[in-house]
Amino acid sequence: MLDSQKVKAFWESRSKYYHQLPFESIANLEQDPQNLDLKIRDETQKVFSWLPDIAGKSVLDLGAGVGQWTFRFQQRGARQITAVEFSASLVEIGQLEVQQRGITNVEFVHSAAETYRSSHPFEVVFISGLMIYLNDDQAETLVMHLKQHTTPESIILLRDGTGVGERYEINNRFSAHLNTDYSATYRTTQQYQDLFDRHGFTLIEQDNMFPEGHPLNKYPETRLRLYRFRKQHGQN
Repeated sequence: MLDSQKVKAFWESRSKYYHQLPFESIANLEQDPQNLDLKIRDETQKVFSWLPDIAGKSVLDLGAGVGQWTFRFQQRGARQITAVEFSASLVEIGQLEVQQRGITNVEFVHSAAETYRSSHPFEVVFISGLMIYLNDDQAETLVMHLKQHTTPESIILLRDGTGVGERYEINNRFSAHLNTDYSATYRTTQQYQDLFDRHGFTLIEQDNMFPEGHPLNKYPETRLRLYRFRKQHGQN
């Protein structure tokens, strides 16, 4: 099982790269400039093709990091974005960026995603690169609490690493790419579907983020995938 304290320490350490690496590299972990540009371009196109026009909509960004997706939602006219992040140092960067950009409709909240509570639902819930860093108990809690963040009309978009064929786990293994120890759990597509189904959410659509042969499909054991869910009618 993932050591949640080591995972948190890893993410706290990413803040040291602020102003050393491109802003997007801090949280998405892609440090090669060409791959970074390719990743931003292709992911942004894919994600927004799966979303309706978000102008005027409320967005909950769970696992927001420094706000790399938060600011994209803001630029596309979202009415209000709540960015939830468990790393205090990354929240601090996000808040500083909000001030420097002169933005008034983005709120950064320092909280673990699975323990965050809202008094109102959101029209779009975006979960990005988060589930792979949660152990099974945390993942269950997060999805269970999505009920209070959503209505049957809400869109839940999950962007996360997925095991190919079987669950794939990395437990405190040294990563030469990141030059530090790294931990993550890559659940299978079926495991994601079952997890959300247990808590009253129906899988509407799923696909790999990048087509086969794409240079960002770096490891045979995993793929970055998109999942779109809706809350089942009758769920509280």
